[in-house]
Amino acid sequence: MRHARKALLLGLAAALVGGAATAQQVDFSRYVALGDSYCAGMSNYSLLQKHQLNSYPAILARQAGFTGTFQQPLISEPGIPAELALTALHVVGGQVSPVIGPKSASMGLPINITYPSIYNNLGIPGAEVHDLIATTGNANNLQSDAVLYAQGKISTAQLFADIVLRFPVLPGTTTPATALAQAIAAQGTFYTVEIGGDDVIGAVQTGLPLDGVTMTSVANFTADYTTLLGALRQERPSATIVVMNLSDETLWPFATAIKPYIVNPSTGAHIPLLAENGPLTEQDLVLLTASPLLAQGYGIPGTGKLLPESSIDASGLHVGVVIRAAARAAIRKRIGELNQVISAVAAQVHAKVWDVNPLWAQLTAGTYLIGGVPVSSAFLTGGFFGYDGFHPTELGYAIIANDLVKTINAQLGTKVPQVNLRPFLEGSATAGATSVMAATTTLSEQAAIGIVKAYLPNALTDKLEVNTHVVRRHIAERADRVPAGQINP
Repeated sequence: MRHARKALLLGLAAALVGGAATAQQVDFSRYVALGDSYCAGMSNYSLLQKHQLNSYPAILARQAGFTGTFQQPLISEPGIPAELALTALHVVGGQVSPVIGPKSASMGLPINITYPSIYNNLGIPGAEVHDLIATTGNANNLQSDAVLYAQGKISTAQLFADIVLRFPVLPGTTTPATALAQAIAAQGTFYTVEIGGDDVIGAVQTGLPLDGVTMTSVANFTADYTTLLGALRQERPSATIVVMNLSDETLWPFATAIKPYIVNPSTGAHIPLLAENGPLTEQDLVLLTASPLLAQGYGIPGTGKLLPESSIDASGLHVGVVIRAAARAAIRKRIGELNQVISAVAAQVHAKVWDVNPLWAQLTAGTYLIGGVPVSSAFLTGGFFGYDGFHPTELGYAIIANDLVKTINAQLGTKVPQVNLRPFLEGSATAGATSVMAATTTLSEQAAIGIVKAYLPNALTDKLEVNTHVVRRHIAERADRVPAGQINP
């Protein structure tokens, strides 16, 4: 095994130093997309056919004139997990408060899991970069793994690997059928690679940036990303590769929709919310998962109830709902470091970098216009993000796809037609955007806990479970995570 790994590393080194695709006509005939939940087309915290059909890879395939069907692992209603929706309207203090929760107690089923070849879209919700090179799936284990997932015993990436990757080894071989191996076996002529967001999402969801616990270290990310792109270039030397970098996830509505203060109606003064480690400043962030707690008075001065903050003790990681300014700075620093890795490795293998940050800047500022109509990152009312605060609506994915088209045309000299965004703006494709007052919208406790456990399945959610029994879990063991029982803050 050691000799085989050495040989692989030597081969990758050769690819990094000498292997490169020369300037050529871009061939979209075998387009393969690698990535995480954004690549998969997840929306409203669910993978669901009606949204998947407008994933950004599917839209790009249509715009580029992809021949045949762009194959994706489609999921029936109500999605996996069940899609979030407006499920109730509560009246609190005379004010209407919409409640967001799962629209069903059941989950959908794979529609085309028996498709005999490799999917074009290999996006795996919950995947970190290590998952693309190491995780395999098995469709025969899907039913049992779904039970383990519901119990918080396996990761989101492992559940969806059963759906997306389906077989543990490439047919007729002993090669583990990872996403990378399948992408190579598909003999792609054009690849997009979008990965890394989930390597920091745990830090965003907890406000506790810890290497090996809630985010991937720079060293591990560098090694895995180098392996990913190096192997892709080595095995597909003539293919075009476009890689997406990372945006600042602390600017997403999951982290910005709730202000760290309440407003005095008489004076307009900001009154800080109160958390376990003291009053919040206006540079601190309150996560969307705090909304069911706020609805019960947590954080409100005078109630004696404090918003919980993440902490680690002998029993594990207890998830809170606050990102302090220092933690936010550390998260943003890590995102910047990972973007430097992405750019450096892309340059080594002659891949093009799709910088999404100018687009995110427009969305954050509310200056992105479609025919004069502004679209922004504002929660619910902006049109770009869905009910979970971090996955786009179909309109959002169409905007992302259009940005990708512009990048491809600018960097590769192609003339792929831009996406017509108006149908997404005007039609039902914007499902997930709503005109309800975002400031009064509450995420249900079930939805809040479900979102956290999707990315941190082994974390403790006792601080979020106000009226439910606490399920004790431990930090999962894996090669790039510290062993259980040895968690160091």
